[in-house]
Amino acid sequence: MAVSNTSGKTYDVAEFGRLDAFFKEQEEEFKKIDLEKSVQNKKILQYVLVLTGVVVSLYAFSRLVNK
Repeated sequence: MAVSNTSGKTYDVAEFGRLDAFFKEQEEEFKKIDLEKSVQNKKILQYVLVLTGVVVSLYAFSRLVNK
């Protein structure tokens, strides 16, 4: 039983190029998502810091008024 030279070979030569392009596009999309998440995390942190500052200021002001 003879095995042909083309057995087990990929017939679509451009398939690997399309797969590489797809993976690069997907990686870029994931990087964009990560960047958006980091921006959201920074904004949340800023709001938490401002809120904490306001609460501490109000507490200090109420202590001053009560004395």
